[in-house]
Amino acid sequence: MIDLYAAPTPEGWKVSIALEELRIPYAVHPASACEGPGLTPDYQRVSRCGCAPVIVDHDADGCRISDAGPALVYLAERQGQLMPADAIGRSRVMQWLMLPVDGADPARAPDPKSSREEMLRLFTLFDRRLKESDYLAGSYSIADIAHWCWVRMHAWSDVDMHGFASLAHWLQRIAARDATRRGLRALPTSERPAEHVWRVKSILLR
Repeated sequence: MIDLYAAPTPEGWKVSIALEELRIPYAVHPASACEGPGLTPDYQRVSRCGCAPVIVDHDADGCRISDAGPALVYLAERQGQLMPADAIGRSRVMQWLMLPVDGADPARAPDPKSSREEMLRLFTLFDRRLKESDYLAGSYSIADIAHWCWVRMHAWSDVDMHGFASLAHWLQRIAARDATRRGLRALPTSERPAEHVWRVKSILLR
């Protein structure tokens, strides 16, 4: 059994979707995306480094993993799924998983223009790769889950998805997965993705 401490943000959805794909039983301890995880007593108790989301694995002596990237790797290796066992396959997944995308994050970018330019660059990179393969690292993996959760928020940027047919089909394929739908429902928000991003950003930048 795993406890998931997360907010309805791309980082939180990465972990809830992975948990659903891996069919690991879990309980959600929701947090507001507007509070900041470090302000809540639950996060202060479970997150040693102040990062969110956090998972607590009660089947592994209460092992605590903070931040979405390490949590995804831990869960994939724990179950032996969504990550190839061989070194070459694993390295391919890790290369895509660790691709820097902070510049495209509207909550981190200095202004909408620079964020849009970086998103355009990344979309071009993804689309080129997805013309060769249905998924980023060959087979469906935690790398796809991680990037899908923020790419789906693209509407705020005014990037025209019609120029990225392979990327658009990838978005649709992952959105159609039952585990994706369940993972999103586990951390619900009533807002459309673009509205959610800008509301959270406005609070973070106060």
